[in-house]
Amino acid sequence: MFINLKQLTSKNIKASDGELGRVKDVYFDDRYWTTRFLVVDTHAWLPLSQKVLLSPIALFKFHVDDAEIRVSMTKEMVENCPKVEEQETVSREFEKRYFDYFGYGYYWTGESAWGDYHYPGALTNRDMLSHAVIQKTEIEKTNHLRSADEIQDYDVEEIDGSKGHVHDFILDTYDWSLKYIVIDTRNWLPGGKKVLITPKQVDGISWESKTVKCKLSIQEIDVCPEYEPDKLNDTEYRAKVTQDAKRLKS
Repeated sequence: MFINLKQLTSKNIKASDGELGRVKDVYFDDRYWTTRFLVVDTHAWLPLSQKVLLSPIALFKFHVDDAEIRVSMTKEMVENCPKVEEQETVSREFEKRYFDYFGYGYYWTGESAWGDYHYPGALTNRDMLSHAVIQKTEIEKTNHLRSADEIQDYDVEEIDGSKGHVHDFILDTYDWSLKYIVIDTRNWLPGGKKVLITPKQVDGISWESKTVKCKLSIQEIDVCPEYEPDKLNDTEYRAKVTQDAKRLKS
């Protein structure tokens, strides 16, 4: 299922014994363009709480129209889990403590976005990983995590210097990858429109200048698939988007 970030951040999170709070951001890995954590506002019941993070490993399947997302944990587990301060970055050391607390397998031990697996739920039980694999956790020290909320409204600079901005992200809830970036072209093209580009069409993100550098020209941006949010899970629309995206270089 595809869902945009704006839809996701309207969802409430429900533990097995009550409400946890609302999704307010997503931390994604800018190497694999994959969601690593949902950031949840829990201040309604944890007023002095630090930043509460939930891994996609804990999420049950849900529908885009559902008002809430259920997770496989209790409120007490969330209250006692490792947290970070509001302005603190999420380090690999923190991730290790977090994954150890919940008993999850480490996603950073394999070659794919979720280690040796294609989707996060496979890491629910660390017993699925061999002792040798677990011992490899020190190999990769950098986790490449970024805030999707921060990047929304970043400038998008294409190869001839023209600029638009990031409007939204499209996520695939099967593997929690960021499938597409929604670009607002009103600063580029007469009348403007919102189009979809893939992470492969991104040349890099500059955190200093708050800019997403795009590999496409303004002419190529003009023929990118147009964003139609109401059709994200329409089979024909998705097939057309995939076909159109393949025509462009990456």
